[in-house]
Amino acid sequence: MSLVNLAHCCSHLQNASHARLGLTSIPSTNLLHTLMLQLQKSGYITSVAIGGPTPPPPSSLNPVLDPSADTSSSSPSSNDDQPAITQSNVASRRLWVGLKYWNNEPVLLKMGMVSKPTRRVWLGFRDIEALARGDRSGYVKGLRGIGESMYLTTDRGIMELREAVERRTGGMLLCRVNGV
Repeated sequence: MSLVNLAHCCSHLQNASHARLGLTSIPSTNLLHTLMLQLQKSGYITSVAIGGPTPPPPSSLNPVLDPSADTSSSSPSSNDDQPAITQSNVASRRLWVGLKYWNNEPVLLKMGMVSKPTRRVWLGFRDIEALARGDRSGYVKGLRGIGESMYLTTDRGIMELREAVERRTGGMLLCRVNGV
């Protein structure tokens, strides 16, 4: 897991939302893909699609999040649009992220790292519970504002801080997101 790529992604998404871009791309890694799906679930971005160096067609930027939806009824040509991932094209794979705006203001206002490549922040369940209440845990400030989220990686995957409290699990803090 490269936190350097995550740091670049955080600054890129923040800059792209301030520049009022509708669609932007970031490198395709499993960590970033899972985090983008969590950001979509939380309502900070509209869509996530895996593609190549050129943007995918608008029909593949589906903002529907329901994983239980039956996708077998879709046309079989939808998978033919994307070439198979091979050793020669794996480096050119990109995640195309649709940014969200509300009343002409970006929903994703600020996105920054909590754990850094040189200092990873691992917290147990009690510390994460304190952060969710708004209390400070070590040098990490708690959640204070409306629309503020913090994401962490656990042995059960990447999840939002409040979800980790519900599941009673700890992990490494990744990033903090401030929204509208």
